[in-house]
Amino acid sequence: MSKERLFVISCYFDGSNNAIFNCTNSILNNYNKPKIVVVDSDSPDKSYFDKLKLKSIEVLDAKNKNYDTGAYWIAFNKFHDYDNYYFLQDSIIIKENLIFYEKYSLTTFRYFLSINRVGGFIIDKTKKNFIKKLSAFFKRNKKIHDIYGYDYNDQITWSNEQLKKTLYFLPKTWLSVFGPIFLCKKHVMLNLIQKNFDKILPTNKIEQMCMERLFGIAFQQEGLDVSNSIQGENFNTKFDTPKFEKIFYKRK
Repeated sequence: MSKERLFVISCYFDGSNNAIFNCTNSILNNYNKPKIVVVDSDSPDKSYFDKLKLKSIEVLDAKNKNYDTGAYWIAFNKFHDYDNYYFLQDSIIIKENLIFYEKYSLTTFRYFLSINRVGGFIIDKTKKNFIKKLSAFFKRNKKIHDIYGYDYNDQITWSNEQLKKTLYFLPKTWLSVFGPIFLCKKHVMLNLIQKNFDKILPTNKIEQMCMERLFGIAFQQEGLDVSNSIQGENFNTKFDTPKFEKIFYKRK
C-alpha cells in the first residue's frame, strides 16, 4: 500500500443523507486505490460502516466528540506515516484529481480574511490609507475584501484561552481556513503537535467554528500561505466549482 497520501474524513451519520457515500465515491473515482479513513463522530446510525468497508475504506469507531478537529487528530495519531494528508468533511465532493497541490506544504480548500473582533466589514479598494496599514497580502490583491472575525465575544475568549496551551497567539488580522478543510504535508501536522496545537479540542459547534480561525492562525505563524487555496476566498467564490463542491446539510 502506497504511503503517498491519506484521506481523512470526519463523519456524522444520521441516515438523513448520502453525504459520506458521495464523498468517498468521489475520491475513489479520482484517485487510484486511495487510502481512505473515516472517523465516526459518535453517529446515531452506524449502518454505513459495513457499506464503506466493502469498498476497502477503513472506519474508526472512535466515538469522536470533538468534531472535525478531533477526527483529524485521531486519524493522524493512528496513521502518521503518510507524506500527504487530506483533511475533509463528509459534505465534500472531489471532482478531479488534486495531486497537483501536493507539491505545497499546505493547500486550503477555501479561506477568509479575519480580524480579532465580532462581525465583519468590507475593505473598499479605494480606501488607500487603510489598505496601507494591512499586510502585504491585502496590498497585492486588487479586489474588494470581506473581513470577518468571530460570531460571538465568547468565541474570542475561548480562542485566547486555548491558544495559551500552545506557542501561538491571537493576532489582529489573519487568514482563516474554511471548514477547516485542507491538505498538507506530514511535517505541518508534526509542527502543530510540537507546539501543543493538538491539545485544542472543541466540544460544541460554536467552539468548532473557532477552529477555522485557530488553524489559520497556527498555519500563518508557521510561515505557511493559507491563501494557497483550491477555490479561493470564501465570501466571493461559489461553493460548486470544477475541482470540488461543498454541500451544506442541516446537522447538529
